[in-house]
Amino acid sequence: MITPIAKNYKGLITITGPTRSGKSKLAEFLISEQDPVTYIATSKPRPNDSDWQDRIDIHRQRRPDSWRLIEHPKDISNAIESIKGNQSILIDSLGGLVEQHLIKDDDQWGDFQIKFLNCLSEDNLCIVVVSEEVGWGIVPATPIGHLFRERQSALTSLISRHSKRRWLAINGTAIDLDKFGDLIP
Repeated sequence: MITPIAKNYKGLITITGPTRSGKSKLAEFLISEQDPVTYIATSKPRPNDSDWQDRIDIHRQRRPDSWRLIEHPKDISNAIESIKGNQSILIDSLGGLVEQHLIKDDDQWGDFQIKFLNCLSEDNLCIVVVSEEVGWGIVPATPIGHLFRERQSALTSLISRHSKRRWLAINGTAIDLDKFGDLIP
């Protein structure tokens, strides 16, 4: 049985899964006992995409009014650093973050990853990161699609390796990866 994380939990938790797997619901449930919570929504609204707006609205409706909201920050590392030490953080999701940084060259991307990972390594915070699993499906036919998939997968793996807890959501089922798996050396 899944239980919310204790109010005094400190550390990084990663939740991955495919589209509509339940990963965001799982993240919201796990962090539900924390107070206060800052929710960082990374994806920007997409004009003329009603399905995307519907998904954003569903997430907004599920969030408690007491949670502080930061929407698609320009610099997520600065946003995290500005959060007070007693706040818990839910970042949903890495896909929106990677999308914002696709124009960066490899060196800039590497610098971003290091800075971002350092912010997530704050042992005095509870941080839950949601990430899409993108490497299980169709191989992208475009260079930008390939770049997104590679960066998304690499960033997710990097963050997961530094997490204290790891979950996989698939078909509405939560799998505690720390109970059933080992990190690959």
